[in-house]
Amino acid sequence: MQIVAPRRTLILAAACLIGAGVLLQWLLGYRLNAGSAPLVEVVALVLYGVAVILVTVPQGRGRPLLAAGLGFILMCWAVHLNARLSVFLETDAGGDVIAAHRILLATLFAAPLCGLIVGVIAGLLVRGDRIRFAPKAAS
Repeated sequence: MQIVAPRRTLILAAACLIGAGVLLQWLLGYRLNAGSAPLVEVVALVLYGVAVILVTVPQGRGRPLLAAGLGFILMCWAVHLNARLSVFLETDAGGDVIAAHRILLATLFAAPLCGLIVGVIAGLLVRGDRIRFAPKAAS
């Protein structure tokens, strides 16, 4: 499968995926119950990963290591920000959590793992030329 779309469309799709992840966590996370929150957080991380791939792969244009490195960095950042959001939502719902520990553990352990997965996928997609920006029409 190959995706060829204008730059604005891919960026809009990525923004919608990020918004859907945040909204999903806000609505179904700790408000529903504390047991569903980890599953919802994993689903949100998958949505963030797809959004990062939609943004970074077309930027690669034949340079898979560039796209892989950018995907790694952006996914690590997304996991860190998601950990901060998760802690905020849990304390807002009345949970008792040590925020610094959860954010530290997510940033040090979960972020590199998720970043590595997204980086490898982004590099492979660039190498296979699977997601591209649509060429601009001649004026």
